[in-house]
Amino acid sequence: MKFSTLILFSMGSTARTIIGGAAMAVADTAATGASSTCANDAASGVATGGAGVHVPVGKDGEGLYTASTKGCFDVIDTATPIILREIEKQSLRPFGVGSSAFHIADYGTADAGTSLGLLTKMVQAIRSKHQSNTENTSTDQKEVVLHYEDQLTNEWQSVFNHAFGLKPVTDAYGNPIPNPYDLGNVFVEGCGVGFHNQCYASESIDFGVSFTAMHWLSAFPSSLRGKDMMHAARCEDTPVPEKEQAARDWKNILKARARELVPGGRFVCVNFCKDSNGYFLGQTDIGVSMWDSFQEAWDQLKEQGLIDEDERLGVSCPNY
Repeated sequence: MKFSTLILFSMGSTARTIIGGAAMAVADTAATGASSTCANDAASGVATGGAGVHVPVGKDGEGLYTASTKGCFDVIDTATPIILREIEKQSLRPFGVGSSAFHIADYGTADAGTSLGLLTKMVQAIRSKHQSNTENTSTDQKEVVLHYEDQLTNEWQSVFNHAFGLKPVTDAYGNPIPNPYDLGNVFVEGCGVGFHNQCYASESIDFGVSFTAMHWLSAFPSSLRGKDMMHAARCEDTPVPEKEQAARDWKNILKARARELVPGGRFVCVNFCKDSNGYFLGQTDIGVSMWDSFQEAWDQLKEQGLIDEDERLGVSCPNY
């Protein structure tokens, strides 16, 4: 599985980015211009961030995504040292500036199960740093607020089942995952505004994370309808509508995150990419191609008379 990592640093009215893994378009994150696109999207009813473009896996409350995935656990484990290093480098907010709590946002959280272990380590690292860098001798631990974000149609019952420890989580290897809520003085909130828009108040988030989520587009370009290819990454020539939609979405994503972060805040995004060998999610030199399997299954439905030719050629995945 190939992915790239972006770290966004907030410096008050502006932000700068460090990008590793793959080239990405970087938005102008000046605060004076960051509100226009997002506000217009919200006003036109797109604040839900393309709800329905990506339909959650399983029934609400089952937690099937976390129970079925291995890759996302591996991605988060790989990114964990980067995130903990950023917490160590991050300056503590001056007393009296913003909320006394530390606010973490998990964008595109799905059912919230896969990030529990990381969030536990983040809470522990934040508290350890707070204790060692302040003169506070109180036994009260630093309050931390966990903001879970996903689309309006997300599997929210599972989010809270996982976040509150009502549904225990194990990783793909059967290892139990610790729950940050068990640490105490941890507060949980959910947000159904899509991450293509501003989800939280300006200068309110200390640290944001997102894992293998922001490849989902906010709308359906659907340029592959009528063609044999289902996904833009499979095409020899990148479809222009998907590319342009992804560029607009990515610009909005960066602008929104830049507004949400407190001065000195961080946003770490790990997203899928296509490498120089043409490898991408579901298609490498190891094992079978997920996309070949999709195509074969879809073609079989046509052979069995369950769908017609227009339906067979009507699939166009809304991610990039």
